[in-house]
Amino acid sequence: MSASRKNRGEQRTGDARTAPAHIPPTTTTGSLPVVERARGRFRTWLSGGVSRGRADALTVGRAAIAASLAYLLSGLIWGHEHPFFSSIVAFIIIGFGIEKKMRKVVEMAGGVMVGVLLGELTRQLLGSGAWQILVVVFCAGMIARFLENSSLFGFQVTIQSLLVMIMPTTPGMTPGGRVLDALTGVTVALLIHLLLSGNPRRLQSRAANSFYLELEDALVSLALAARTGDRGVAQAALKNLRDVSQKYTDEWQLANDVANEMATFSPSGLRHADDVERIQHLLVGSDRAMRNMRVIARREVEFLDAVRGDAHSTLADSLLAARDAVQELRSAVSTDEDVDFTAARRELRLFCSYLSPELLLRNDEGMRPGRAGHFEGVTLTIQLRSLAIDLLQATGLTAAEAKRFLPSLVIAADGDSIGPRPMTVEMRAVEPPATTEALELLITDRSDPDRRR
Repeated sequence: MSASRKNRGEQRTGDARTAPAHIPPTTTTGSLPVVERARGRFRTWLSGGVSRGRADALTVGRAAIAASLAYLLSGLIWGHEHPFFSSIVAFIIIGFGIEKKMRKVVEMAGGVMVGVLLGELTRQLLGSGAWQILVVVFCAGMIARFLENSSLFGFQVTIQSLLVMIMPTTPGMTPGGRVLDALTGVTVALLIHLLLSGNPRRLQSRAANSFYLELEDALVSLALAARTGDRGVAQAALKNLRDVSQKYTDEWQLANDVANEMATFSPSGLRHADDVERIQHLLVGSDRAMRNMRVIARREVEFLDAVRGDAHSTLADSLLAARDAVQELRSAVSTDEDVDFTAARRELRLFCSYLSPELLLRNDEGMRPGRAGHFEGVTLTIQLRSLAIDLLQATGLTAAEAKRFLPSLVIAADGDSIGPRPMTVEMRAVEPPATTEALELLITDRSDPDRRR
């Protein structure tokens, strides 16, 4: 995680409803001294390096343990004096990325074994030299493409056959010695991957944290745009969402897949299976919320155009209430304790209380948008209500339960005013008012299936 993202996360911890989010004035790069720019880039590089090292310390440790253990076992079991191939294979399979699905691990292991066998066979038949390397690399590449469509598999087959051809044999090495070393390295790597994968929720929490930070950034930017009436800020938020939001969704989906496999195959991950499933479900509603945010940003740009840049502090407060709810969701998945969304639902209940046109669309002068702003304002309100339902469903509620958190949307849009119509029997049948059941959902957390429903 970059230093700038950490700073933004710390800045949002205050009570943003009482004071608008502050965005520091931008400074052109050309006006900064060269030394200051270099110093800033160095600090960013250093902070990023420390962050990467902290995040991947466990992965590097696993790879080091696998390489060392494979080397030791090959020497003890097969009596090889320098079984370097065991260490190479074990490290390559685990590598630097813990976010590997079991299919990829098996692909790498299979590619390593095929490559070593092919290289050993070629060396015994043709010997070792420049033209032999040409032959084995071409044949290994073509065989790999025939066997499997995966580029990762093809790379491992080719590089391992090449290593067998160019590395000298050690004293006492039998013709099949490197095959045995490779088999030892593969076995050790698979066992280390399964036994020392750690808590599968850690992968999900890291991906969810980045996802929600991006969602919070967007909500703060849109709140600032509403409070100041500046459509340019909303336009910039829309552009950023279009550029990067899908990346965070894809990262979370990959983390879910890896965590699910770890919880299925790894003995250390079995006890986390329930929490892994809850966080997997959380992505469904959260992804819908992120997609909704792109539409909300576009609707807010159109709304601010329609009202000619009037400031709307109530709209800003509602967006910051949504930000607070997202923060609670992030806290729920970041903790090592059981996942509990009760606090997030309470914040979402506050967010929902804003979501009626007569309240949400009133500007700072107490005026509601005229006929020219009706369409843009009402569509923005509907999208915000959809965002609330998505986030409530992410916490485990059904759509019917989530809708009970919302105020009535039966409105009149006649003349220059927008307000509620009297709730008749017919309208109540179409849209029932919120009941005490919505309040009960704030007390009884339904994210735990063992609790009474």
